[in-house]
Amino acid sequence: MTFDPDSPGDLLASRPKSRGAPVSSAVSTTAMAHLFRGEIARSDTWRTRLDTTTNWALTVSAAVLSVSFADQSMPHGVMLIGIWMVLSFLLIEARRYRYYDLWIHRVRLMEDGYWAPMLRGEPSDPDALRELAHALSRPQLRLSLASAVGTRLNRTYGPMLAVLVVTWFAKVHRHPVPANTWRSFFDNAQFGVVPGAAVFGVMALFTLVLGLVLVLSMIARQPQGELKPRPRSSSALAVWRSLLRPYGAPSPRLRRPRRVQ
Repeated sequence: MTFDPDSPGDLLASRPKSRGAPVSSAVSTTAMAHLFRGEIARSDTWRTRLDTTTNWALTVSAAVLSVSFADQSMPHGVMLIGIWMVLSFLLIEARRYRYYDLWIHRVRLMEDGYWAPMLRGEPSDPDALRELAHALSRPQLRLSLASAVGTRLNRTYGPMLAVLVVTWFAKVHRHPVPANTWRSFFDNAQFGVVPGAAVFGVMALFTLVLGLVLVLSMIARQPQGELKPRPRSSSALAVWRSLLRPYGAPSPRLRRPRRVQ
């Protein structure tokens, strides 16, 4: 059989089949270390952005409360605007929290599937690394917006909105005149051309929805990237013993057996 260099079939057949060379252990460890540092930096950046939005909400809440109760003639509409701004910050922070959950999930996969087994002297977890590879090749948001809103409401925004709502009812009840009847309360709750009964109905509905979402966020399962508290002992501890034992049950450690001399 003769070889014809002008034949395309012979040229393709004569080419060596290229296969990817196996990656050495040192190269793999170095690449994983750089990837881990990059994902840590991303998660830290988005975590800082969460703190920034929370600081905005705290500043607005403090300013609204100070201005509303400093002057009795100040209308309660200032507090309504403050509540609307805090809700806007909540939605912005929930969107940022979805991105933070994306990056922290990758960090947890590397910690649980690669670094922790390496420290234990065990082989890497192939399932965790396979999930990490899928997350790197096809990145997409994992956490829903409703779950993100519930998580941030449970952590920071729930107490702020509860204080604003309670102080709004107190403001309307006392200013500009003390409300002894429902009619006088509705007169105080009037906001511009909007009747006081409509404003009260909206605020009452908002309070019920806020309380329902807050309760559901407390009993719902937390996102996978969140830190979990250390498990306590089976028996309930008294308050003073909990203060003396802040870490609960001691963490189990593998100890080497002592040599018998």
